Amino acid sequence: MSLIGKFFVVMQILLSVTFMGFAATVFTYQNNYKELYENETKAKSQIQAEKDNLQADFDKVKADMTAQVGQAEDRADRAEATNSALQAQLAELKQETERLSNSMQSQLALVKIAEDEAESRRSEAMSQRVVNTDLHKKLSQRIKDNRIAEDKIYGLNVEKENLIEKNKELIERLAFLEKVVRNNNLETDPRMYAAQNDPPPVVSGLVVNATTDERGAVDLVEISLGGDDGLMKGHRLEVWRSGEDARYLGQIELVYVDTDHAVGRLVDKAKNGIIKKGDNVTSKL
Repeated sequence: MSLIGKFFVVMQILLSVTFMGFAATVFTYQNNYKELYENETKAKSQIQAEKDNLQADFDKVKADMTAQVGQAEDRADRAEATNSALQAQLAELKQETERLSNSMQSQLALVKIAEDEAESRRSEAMSQRVVNTDLHKKLSQRIKDNRIAEDKIYGLNVEKENLIEKNKELIERLAFLEKVVRNNNLETDPRMYAAQNDPPPVVSGLVVNATTDERGAVDLVEISLGGDDGLMKGHRLEVWRSGEDARYLGQIELVYVDTDHAVGRLVDKAKNGIIKKGDNVTSKL
């Protein structure tokens, strides 16, 4: 084989190696773009070194070819065809290299987008961490407040139970005292007791109506005075008649009191008169 043939064989081998290097670089880049970048840089360095070596060999071959021009003329036509094929392969390799370069740029752009997104996620995570810390503090405070409230509720429940127990004791004691009061024929209603012990206010009114019992004696007397005048159940009032037939008619004890009228039972009857409508009622003669 001539020197030119060897040269082209070497060129073909180198180009094949270069193509294989590109293919390996693409395969590696799909797994790890950083490793791909480092490998590609290393491959480029190796290719550059091989190119430099090849350039040196080419210069040597060129010198040798100049010396052997006469011998190479008869093989020029065959070399032309071979050279055309190599040119076509070289054009294909350039296209493949350009495609790989574009793919690498696209991948780098995607990596940049991924890095930006990761940074955004990291910033968002840091912000959320601050929010979570604040929420955790608030939750801890709420738990503390709830415990304090539960302690207060427990204390109030204990106090409530004590008050309920004390109330039961007071009710039992009140029932016992009322029983003692009743057994001694005393009034158990505080209002009646107050009315019996406190004199009624100074009032004057009229008898509205008087009812009689089965024997025809006056029993109940309705008067024109009531609670608005300061009267209460149990108060005692005097009944008297004015005019030409003026006389004292007796005393009544109020058994029912409304706002503007009341009803009393006759408790002290005079011997010389019967109470009737129009007679006077007063708390003090």
